[in-house]
Amino acid sequence: MSSLKLKHKMLMLTIIPLIVAILVVMLVVKVKLQEMGEHEVATIRSTMMSSKQETAKAFMDMALSAVQPIVDNASGPDDTEAKKKAADILRSMTYGEKKDGYVFVYDYSGTNIAMRPKPSMEGENLILLKDANGLAIIKELINKAQQGGGYLTYIWNKPSKNADVQKLSYALGIAKFGWMLGTGFYIDDIDDVVATTQQSIDSKMARTQLFIAGAGLVLLTFFVLIALYIAGKVIQPLRDTAEALIDISQGEGDLTRRLTVMSKDEVGQVSQGFNDFADKIQRLVIDLKGGIHDLSQSTSQMNTVVSKTHSDVQRQRHETAQAAAAVHEMAAAAQEVAGNAAGAASAAQEADNESNSGQRIVEETITAIKALSDDVNRASDVIGQLDIDADKIGTVVNVIKEIAGQTNLLALNAAIEAARAGDYGRGFSVVADEVRTLANRTQQSTQEIQNMIERLQVGAREAVGVMDTSKAQSVATIERAAQASLSLSVITGSVSTITQMNTQIASAAEEQTAVADEISQNVQQVADIAEHSAQNADALSDTTQEMSALERRLMKIVSQFKV
Repeated sequence: MSSLKLKHKMLMLTIIPLIVAILVVMLVVKVKLQEMGEHEVATIRSTMMSSKQETAKAFMDMALSAVQPIVDNASGPDDTEAKKKAADILRSMTYGEKKDGYVFVYDYSGTNIAMRPKPSMEGENLILLKDANGLAIIKELINKAQQGGGYLTYIWNKPSKNADVQKLSYALGIAKFGWMLGTGFYIDDIDDVVATTQQSIDSKMARTQLFIAGAGLVLLTFFVLIALYIAGKVIQPLRDTAEALIDISQGEGDLTRRLTVMSKDEVGQVSQGFNDFADKIQRLVIDLKGGIHDLSQSTSQMNTVVSKTHSDVQRQRHETAQAAAAVHEMAAAAQEVAGNAAGAASAAQEADNESNSGQRIVEETITAIKALSDDVNRASDVIGQLDIDADKIGTVVNVIKEIAGQTNLLALNAAIEAARAGDYGRGFSVVADEVRTLANRTQQSTQEIQNMIERLQVGAREAVGVMDTSKAQSVATIERAAQASLSLSVITGSVSTITQMNTQIASAAEEQTAVADEISQNVQQVADIAEHSAQNADALSDTTQEMSALERRLMKIVSQFKV
């Protein structure tokens, strides 16, 4: 498209819209004609179908009127004579130009009553008779008759064409006899008329489209001639402008050449614009020559400045590298101090935690010893009371011992008296012996109890002594534990102070490290800036060289134009 000449583009601008318009008109006309044809075909089909339906209904009304008096006078549904008369009348009725129209009669069970073309079918039950599409014809007609009358369209063989075509039937009923009266005829002639009409419409559409195409071709030829004339008037000034531009770009570069302005339209504006453009380019080239001379002098001065800047930047880069190394060493030392301080702070914190734990253990020990001392005091009191109770028990035992001794004496006296009594005192003697034996055992038991009480008293006194000793030792232990707790408190305070100092040292070292890092970053930034400055100086040096080359190229280019 970009390689086409302007003349051809103008022709295409005229021809393409016209062709599109003609095609659109042809399409619209075709659509409208098709719509009109479809409407006409539908109207013809509807009109002919209505005519067929009216004919069928009129004949059936006439057939019903012919037998209505017989039906009215019949005694009932079993009046055989009346049914026969009615069937004969219906069988004899015909209609149509060829008298091929007839009436068929079926009862509501589907049995044929009257069939003029085929009397042999009378008496057959055809309730299951179906067309090519599976429609139960007789059954549907009976339903229409029972509903007061109606039309049915179905497929049936037409002998004259030996083909299945559409057939229209109308059925109504005689409820008193239980009969369905019907008639029908083929409606394929409607399709024939519709086909003929459609062919006529298609022919009209073809002629109309041919006429539109011819008229469009004439219009297209007319507009092409007009476009060629206008293109000639428009393109010649543009061709002159193009030749002038080509001469400037590829020829001697004559900026003194001007075009003749022949009109005030867009083409004339293009010519005038070219003249204005040539004037501006001419002045620009003149100014450019002076600017190139000034550029040459500025480039020389810039080369001198760039050389000095490059030397200063190299010296700054060296000094910055030394400063960065020193700051890096200082930052490393600060980091080491911060690490040691942090370790000391951690160790002090652990010692503080351990001293606090020891103080808590000592306090718990003091509490336990105090509780133990209280228990010892209570045990001492209990044992003392036990000693007193043992003394009381010893007193009671002595009393029992004395009573046992007296009982033994009494038993001995009783035995002596029983011996004196002879046989009369023998039983009493036995009792006295038993009492004496019991008294002896009581004395032995009391002696054993006495011995046990004495041992218990000795053990109680020893326990009281041990308790007193333990009490004194627990008091001393409590005093020493209190002193240890006080010492741990002092140690805890000292460790806390050390921890705080280590924390402050670590914080100061970290701040020093952060400051050193910041200084290192700043020094690095200065080094980066120095590096960028060196790169910029190198780039600027390259730029000055390029500017020198550009100045030479510009001078060579400008010298090509004639001003």
